[in-house]
Amino acid sequence: MNRKIKKSAPTLKWNRVLLFSFTIVLLVVTSVLFFQSGHNIVATDESITPPAVSYSDYFETRQKWFLDHKRTQECFRKGETFYELLADYGLSAQDIMQIDEAVKPFFDLSRTKAGQIIDIWINAQSQTVEKISLHLSPEKILYVIRNGHEFFPSLVSPEKISIPTEITGTVAASFYESALDRDLPPDVIMAIADMFAWDIDFLVDIRPGDSFQVILHRYYRNGNCIGLGKVLAVRFVNQERIHESFYFIDSQGREGYYDRKGKSLEKAFLKSPLRYRRISSYFSSRRFHPILKIYRPHYGIDYAAPVGTPVESVGDGRVTFIGWKKGYGRYIKVRHNHMYATGYGHLSRFARGLNKGSRVRQGDVIGYVGSSGLATGPHLDFSMMKKGKYVNPLSVQSPPASILRGRDRERFDDRVIQMEEVWQKNQTS
Repeated sequence: MNRKIKKSAPTLKWNRVLLFSFTIVLLVVTSVLFFQSGHNIVATDESITPPAVSYSDYFETRQKWFLDHKRTQECFRKGETFYELLADYGLSAQDIMQIDEAVKPFFDLSRTKAGQIIDIWINAQSQTVEKISLHLSPEKILYVIRNGHEFFPSLVSPEKISIPTEITGTVAASFYESALDRDLPPDVIMAIADMFAWDIDFLVDIRPGDSFQVILHRYYRNGNCIGLGKVLAVRFVNQERIHESFYFIDSQGREGYYDRKGKSLEKAFLKSPLRYRRISSYFSSRRFHPILKIYRPHYGIDYAAPVGTPVESVGDGRVTFIGWKKGYGRYIKVRHNHMYATGYGHLSRFARGLNKGSRVRQGDVIGYVGSSGLATGPHLDFSMMKKGKYVNPLSVQSPPASILRGRDRERFDDRVIQMEEVWQKNQTS
């Protein structure tokens, strides 16, 4: 008995091992087939399932809408209300009240003004008002769209488009008046005068026959010109000498105007300390003094101007003298660097807060024209010293404030070529 048991034990054990192994193999095969089958099903579903949504052509829908609707543009008359205008188009009092409530977060319809524009879209079949656009300003339009018996408002700022434009002209009497005649606005004219302020004195140097070519941005919205933008380039011919400026932003984000060689138009010194004046006496080694009645050197430039005309420092520097200086009357001396200094005499008063040692920047107002000291009338006596010796301010060649180099110069040269192409294109057209 015991032997039979001992003999049959290995056989049972072997059978169990075979059964266990078969079961494992069967599970593995089944799993592989299942996952392969599942993967194939997912891949097949993804490859043959069509999109759930089919979008119609947006432009066809938009075109159809405009074909089905007629637009009428109205202009509010003096004293006319929103209610009165819309009632003429068949909108009921209830509809108008509903529109009024809907747009309150954006605009009070009782504030419409004479001359204000409103566009009305009418359905060609039902003859009902489907859409309204009220022009609040050149930058904002209030839209109201009907959806069934409800009205939905939206405030939209139409996209502003910028197009480079050239404006040219020839000086007749003055640059300012001639530029105005060519539809250049005053702020643009003054900007041009400022960019050339280091090289051209626009009240003294300008001559009839001088010419200008200005490239700037012209802005459009809804097909209408809404204004002029940044001046991109200017070519100004003054007494047959060509002056050019090109707008550029360098790699450090600093913007400015440069000549064709990449030199900043900003110089160490302004051409003149006054914006509104005329020269009444030039630099001279022998001038008859109108009060002393004798001949003596005049080491400066006299600028005749009304009392109170602002006097600007022609360059950065520090005030080394401010006070009364004999025949110069109220006088200011500014030291700019180790080489140059400038003087400003016959002032009526000094700028508030200005003292000896004060730092000033180019263009800062430091005083006001007067006739203090030995003066026959209101004017500014402006002088310049180089290494302690008087020099003629009108003959000083002021160095540029900066020069473009490296990659900035390469990018700038590309900009110059672009502007040159605009000028040449307009000359041949």
